[in-house]
Amino acid sequence: MDYATTRNAHAIESRIRKGIILTTPKQVAKAVGVHESQITRWQAENGFIEKAAKLLDAIGFDAPIQDVIIQGSESVEIAKALTAMLEYVRYPKRKTSKAATDEAQIELSI
Repeated sequence: MDYATTRNAHAIESRIRKGIILTTPKQVAKAVGVHESQITRWQAENGFIEKAAKLLDAIGFDAPIQDVIIQGSESVEIAKALTAMLEYVRYPKRKTSKAATDEAQIELSI
């Protein structure tokens, strides 16, 4: 396992453990539907939480979602409209020169 994957899994594991501490094991156990002692066992070294963190890291659960899925009868039109919009957003507008801005202000003030 490479360093980045290990680091991400540790970060996810830390977030899970912190969430359990902040929520309290008793409330987590009630929400999950297990006894409170089960939550303690999950937190043990090589326990469920460590394995769950590795699983979540392996599937990219914590990564930002970059996929767009369009369904329905109008999906082709929507896809074309989105593509056109993204083409417009991709290229930033050119900045006007200071001289052009000054001339526009002069013309507006007359």
